[in-house]
Amino acid sequence: MIGLRLAGVVLMGAGLAGCDTEPDNDRGSVSQAVPVVVNSAPPVNGSAPVKQNKSLKNDDLSVSRETRPAPLPVKSAPDYRAIGTEPFWAVTVRGDAATLERPDHPPVRFAVARHVEERVIRYSGDGFAMTINEGPCSDGMSDALWRDRVAVAFGDGVLKGCGGERDEGTP
Repeated sequence: MIGLRLAGVVLMGAGLAGCDTEPDNDRGSVSQAVPVVVNSAPPVNGSAPVKQNKSLKNDDLSVSRETRPAPLPVKSAPDYRAIGTEPFWAVTVRGDAATLERPDHPPVRFAVARHVEERVIRYSGDGFAMTINEGPCSDGMSDALWRDRVAVAFGDGVLKGCGGERDEGTP
């Protein structure tokens, strides 16, 4: 066992013997250790190096330096929209939420469920109810007619107005 350890130490020493801690500045030893070939022909058995064109543009993946901004989210058309005058108000329903907007008041949002009955649609939730009846409706301020008559009941009272599609009138 001691013989194997001694042999390992001897081999390590022999391997390190080629390492010199002092730089060898002798020109002769450098030229013998590293042959320098200048302007020589390629080896007979080898091939000439292939020159590759360097291109700034990769035809497979063209990348623009201009980054387009992410598209802004597009709000979908509301499920239903109603308006009223005297006082002015508007209700927009999107999915399961109804938003009541009035001048001089912050918008109020209500969670609602839609109920359809014969010729009547209701949106109702905690503290909010909107009833929609088919029939022409005038907003009182323009010559336009709306498809539906609307009543909105909430904590501050009842508002009446029009909703649905608007008929701009005939010219």
